[in-house]
Amino acid sequence: MSDLLSSRQVALAALCEVEEGRQANSALADALNRVDEDLSSRDKNFVTELVQGTTRMRRALDHVWAPFVKRELDIDVKVAVRLGVYQLVFLGTPPHAALNATVDIVPRRARGLVNAVLRRISETQPSFPTDALKNSYPDWIWDWAKKEWGLDGQAALIAMNSPERPEKRPDGYIQGNASRWVCSEVDAASPDGGLLIDVCAAPGGKTTGLGDQWKTVVGADYSSARARVLAELQHRLNHPRRAVQADAGFPPFRSQCADAVLVDAPCTGLGALGRRSDARWHIEKAAIERLAEQQLRILNASCQLLKPGGILTYSVCTFTKEETIGVAEAFASQNTNMKPVILEGQRWRHLGTGGIILPQDYGTDGMSVFQWRLA
Repeated sequence: MSDLLSSRQVALAALCEVEEGRQANSALADALNRVDEDLSSRDKNFVTELVQGTTRMRRALDHVWAPFVKRELDIDVKVAVRLGVYQLVFLGTPPHAALNATVDIVPRRARGLVNAVLRRISETQPSFPTDALKNSYPDWIWDWAKKEWGLDGQAALIAMNSPERPEKRPDGYIQGNASRWVCSEVDAASPDGGLLIDVCAAPGGKTTGLGDQWKTVVGADYSSARARVLAELQHRLNHPRRAVQADAGFPPFRSQCADAVLVDAPCTGLGALGRRSDARWHIEKAAIERLAEQQLRILNASCQLLKPGGILTYSVCTFTKEETIGVAEAFASQNTNMKPVILEGQRWRHLGTGGIILPQDYGTDGMSVFQWRLA
C-alpha cells in the first residue's frame, strides 16, 4: 500500500470522527499520532490539508455532489465522496488520481457509487449560486461580514479558507503571528514588568509568550481541566509561571495587586475560522450578544485588580463590532478612570481607541486589541 493511499485512509478515518461530532483539530491530532512513525512529514501535511480543507469546505462540497446522489449515504461513504470532491474541485488533483485513490479507500459495497459520482463531477464545471455557498460559509456569517465590513468582510472570510501555517516559537510552541503581536503589545505597555494576571489564560499561548520582564505571571482559567492544560504547557516549556483555576468574572485576587491584567476573552472566534475548520458550522449568531455581555463583565472585574498606573489589555480573535469596539466603548464609558493607551505596533488598523487585524492583512487570524491605563 502506498504512502499516498495510506494518507487518504488516515484522513478518511479522522473525517468520519468529525462527522460524528468530534472537533476537527482533536481528531486530526490523534489520527496523526497513531501513524506518527508510518507517514513522512510530507504525508502528514497532506493528511492535514485533506482533513481541514474537507471540513472547512463542507457546504460547497455537498452542493457539488448532492445532485448526483438520490439517497442517504452512510457516514463513511459520504465523507469519502466529500474527500474526493475536495481533491477534484479545490486541490486540482488530476481526475484519475482523485478517483482511483478515493475509490480504493471506501468500503467495497460503495465503490461503484463513489466512482460514478466522482467521474460525473470530474466531467462537469461546478457552479455556485451564492458567494456564501461558493466559499462554504453559513449564510448568516457571510451576510454579517458583508453588512459590518463590506468588501473587507468578504475578503476576511475568503482569506480564512487559506489559513496561516505558523512557525514554532523559540521555545517550540506553535503560535500564530496575531497572537504573538498581542503579547508584544502587552510587553510594550509595561516595560518595567511586575505582576501580570492573565484571567482567561488556557490553553496558554499568550501566557507563555510574554516577555522576560515580568517578575510573576499568573494564568487563570474557569475550567479546572483547562487550568491543568495550562499548567502542563508551562511545565513542558519550562516557563516559571503559575496556573490557577479562577472565574474571570469574580477573580479571587486582591484588589490593586497587579501591574497588568490581560483579558484574552472568550469570544465567537470568527477571526480564527481558518485554523478552527469546523467552527463555522457550530457558531450561532445569538452567541455574539451573549459573549459581548460576558466580555464586559470580565473587563469590569479585571480592572479592579490593577494598581494605579497598571495596564489592562483586552483581546479577542474575532471581528464582530459588538465584541470589539462595542465592548471597548461600553467599558470606557463605565470606567472613566481607565485611560486609553495607543498601540505601539504599526500593523494594527485603527478601531476606536484600539486596533484590529483582519485575516487578509497578513494571512493571520483576525485579532482585536484595546488597552487602558488606570489613572
